[in-house]
Amino acid sequence: MIDPAAVEVALPRTDVAGTAFRPAQSYWSESWERLRANRVGMAAGGLVLLMVAIAAAAPLLAAYVVHHNPFGIDLYATFSPPSGAHWLGTDEDGRDTLIRLVYGAQVTLTVAFLSVTVSLLVGGTVGLIAGFYGGWLDNVLMRFVDILLSIPAIYLLILLTILQPKIGPVQLSTSDPRSLAVIIAIVSWGGLSRLVRGEVLTIKNRDFMLAARSIGASDLRLVLRHLLPNVLAVMIVAASLNVGAIIITESILDFIGLGIQPPTASWGNMLTNAQTYFYHSVWLVVLPGALIFITVLAMNLFGNALRDAFDPRLKS
Repeated sequence: MIDPAAVEVALPRTDVAGTAFRPAQSYWSESWERLRANRVGMAAGGLVLLMVAIAAAAPLLAAYVVHHNPFGIDLYATFSPPSGAHWLGTDEDGRDTLIRLVYGAQVTLTVAFLSVTVSLLVGGTVGLIAGFYGGWLDNVLMRFVDILLSIPAIYLLILLTILQPKIGPVQLSTSDPRSLAVIIAIVSWGGLSRLVRGEVLTIKNRDFMLAARSIGASDLRLVLRHLLPNVLAVMIVAASLNVGAIIITESILDFIGLGIQPPTASWGNMLTNAQTYFYHSVWLVVLPGALIFITVLAMNLFGNALRDAFDPRLKS
């Protein structure tokens, strides 16, 4: 004999329209499910991870695959076209283009991701403090951000790369990728702080915040346990979209001679004198330019996919 209760449990529960109910999901698991459904975004994210993996494996590739180093000069092989000895040709000093592109990826991606990390820490902290406390502290911090954003970013970047100021005991130098990342972060954290502040203003007066405050939660607990998790998704999306912009900024600084200096390879300084090389060694222009284009496009597509996945207003 069939137990009616067992049949009732086995059948999917439906609403009045006949649509089956789905079990409740957390915000993060539901966002991850939407992200996985975005094939273009996942492919772009996979391409970025591949670029990072190749950059991290640069020493191994130089030793066991390419058998060249990025600083090896061969004046008898300058401007050599792609061949068996040099798969992607050589540059004006006879250096292997392929291994310099790999090491250039290491430098460019290090600057981009480190700069975004510093921007997240500084901009996120300022935005959380300004939005949570409000009042005169919010006015002071946001007026400073307004001044920072009102100055053209390229002017500030050129000024900082020329002056190379000291931050405590650390001397910022554009010959060091980490220093260049800090310089770019100093200019780029303002927009992120305003974005975080706006999210905090919409969250801090909601019922769960008032309930936590009513039972005696400290300000630090309110910020770290309640506000930060709710604005973290916005920060992740903004950071992913900023990576592409920082790659272009770093490449521009390298191209005009204010960024990473040769012989250290980066995609930007590999384009130096590109207008001259284009007529007789087109690969020296096309290859680093194509990598910049592909990486920035992949980061933007992945950032858009993250935005679509994490923004509940875009939930279908």
